Amino acid sequence: MRRVYYRSYDAEVTSEAFIRETGGTPETYAIADIGDVTVEVVERNWWEPWRTKQVWVLQARYQGRTVTLYESREPRVFNMVTRALRRALDERPRPPQAGGTPFRPWG
Repeated sequence: MRRVYYRSYDAEVTSEAFIRETGGTPETYAIADIGDVTVEVVERNWWEPWRTKQVWVLQARYQGRTVTLYESREPRVFNMVTRALRRALDERPRPPQAGGTPFRPWG
């Protein structure tokens, strides 16, 4: 049974897939194929002076390549998406010899 961990207008995290809405065709990534997840804070130059310049970026290895799963200027929303992905990855079926989490340590 498919379980939904997070759903919003720009992203959805389920037990089967991470779906990113970019305004065009949604980008879908199978949870089973996501690994080596990293979080970065990137400085971006915005032309509007009231916008925050920090962007939180969630990247992962997916089918042999590095992809950007999600990014946001809002740390609270970004953390909710990251926590949902962590739960989906932790609860996915694994082979008996696999262990640990696909998230890399901070720093």
